[in-house]
Amino acid sequence: FAINEKDKIALMGKNGAGKSTLLKIIAGAKTPSKGVVTSPNDSVISYLPQHLMTEDGNTVYEETSLAFLHILEMEQRIGELNGLMQQRDDYDSPDYYSLIEELSHLSEKLYTIETVNYREEIEKVLTGLGFKRSDLERQTSEFSGGWRMRIELVKILLKKPDLILLDEPTNH
Repeated sequence: FAINEKDKIALMGKNGAGKSTLLKIIAGAKTPSKGVVTSPNDSVISYLPQHLMTEDGNTVYEETSLAFLHILEMEQRIGELNGLMQQRDDYDSPDYYSLIEELSHLSEKLYTIETVNYREEIEKVLTGLGFKRSDLERQTSEFSGGWRMRIELVKILLKKPDLILLDEPTNH
């Protein structure tokens, strides 16, 4: 079968029929025993499992900001590389060239990512799903299963996926 842009598909069947397994295979979390799953190279597929993934010990803001973790890690590494380069004076060494190459690669990659005001984007999506601004600093553990599932959905929406797979989305 094919999943096309703008498609909304409901996968229904008995318990144990393999619905969750199929979603995990499409999401790339499991390998199929037969057949092939293909998608465009630049497509982003997000999967919301039926069991909660939200970590206790984080505020709602901290948990949802994990959607931008890859960007934050790139920015942190760029800062580390700049610091390392300032400490060195072996400008012609292979090690120094290696630092320059890594810095150049990361900077170029970060430049191609759409610049976003993270806090504003997080607040917009959270309030769109019913959270109040005052909820941002509350612990995730203070929320019911349904609200925690919304936190997971916010993280998915912030990644702006091409395909969202929801496994038992009405459980909580």
